[in-house]
Amino acid sequence: MASTQGSSPRTNRKVITILSIDGGGVRGIIPAVILSALEAELQRLDGPDARIADYFDLIAGTSTGSIVTTFLTTPYPLPNASNGSTTNRPREAKDIQKFYIEHGPEIFAKKEDPAQTSKSESFLDGLKHLIVQGVEKVLEYKYRPSSLSEKVDEQLGKIRLADTLTNILVPAYDIQHLKLVTFSSHQARKTDSSVKLRDVVMSSAAAPVYFPSHNFKADGRMYNLVDGGVAANNPTLLAIQEAAHIFGNRDYNYLILSLGTCSEEEEHQNFIHLTGPLPWMIDLKRVTPPLANVLFKTSADMVDAYTLFVLGVGGRISSQNFLRIQDNTLKPEQLTMDDASQENFDSLIDIGQRLLEKPVSFPSSVIGLQPVTTNRDALMR
Repeated sequence: MASTQGSSPRTNRKVITILSIDGGGVRGIIPAVILSALEAELQRLDGPDARIADYFDLIAGTSTGSIVTTFLTTPYPLPNASNGSTTNRPREAKDIQKFYIEHGPEIFAKKEDPAQTSKSESFLDGLKHLIVQGVEKVLEYKYRPSSLSEKVDEQLGKIRLADTLTNILVPAYDIQHLKLVTFSSHQARKTDSSVKLRDVVMSSAAAPVYFPSHNFKADGRMYNLVDGGVAANNPTLLAIQEAAHIFGNRDYNYLILSLGTCSEEEEHQNFIHLTGPLPWMIDLKRVTPPLANVLFKTSADMVDAYTLFVLGVGGRISSQNFLRIQDNTLKPEQLTMDDASQENFDSLIDIGQRLLEKPVSFPSSVIGLQPVTTNRDALMR
């Protein structure tokens, strides 16, 4: 997949190249590891100035994937540039790994506990204080958005959605009108939209429970948005739809690289013992509630199935033009979205590197073919 330019080896039709990146919190460093390996190979072939954005007609990313997407496709700001001036080249993929490691601990910093109750307080006053404190913890979002906003501003500044170096698509979810919203750089250029990339990222990354919704005004309308993963954690299908909109429905070949952020091993997903609504919502042994796991897993399976259908199983679909890199064998404790410790990042980087050496499993396993190569080999050819 490293050779993405030109025509398909089987036809003379133009190849439309698409990169899709799932959501997953700090696990966004996993696709960053994979893209670093791909970009290193591209630089070996085409020179040190080669960047991921040069090889894809469209890049789509949800939630943490929106961070990777925008960082890959925007001019890299000059160090300490107070006037907002930028270079005309994007950052390297390996710099995105550094972003997660350096700024993750600040973005996912635990809130400071309120001051302890005074020793002079009565028992009842102290009990009331603890009850109020407990209720506030339940009702408040887990993290303040200010740290994420600050770091995104440092990286993206005032760059508009219309200013990306290749086409991008980022989904978010409108909680006022209960519908999916997609931020398209192609559409933004057509309408000279004023939407800024920092608002796109803050919207798509506003994961419920973790961060509050992101509200902003642009192009004469008000946006009230949360994490795009609510509707499209894997944006591959949206990317195919967007590519068809941009390039028309002519008989193009698609070359698609879809990067997951890993999911739980099936043996850990046995929910048959759950009875009543509360256990579906709360499970102290799990990182995410069982209901959320079921919904995300079902959504992911449907995207995979429909992608195969849209591209045509047995026709143009094969590991030659569609590569899904995903690991579905993680333990529950490895799936946290907000563990920004160095130990966890080291583990996630190792997962990404080992994933490169695993056999291609999708779509081969779905359409009955035996995997004949590793993910790394499939990327580099």
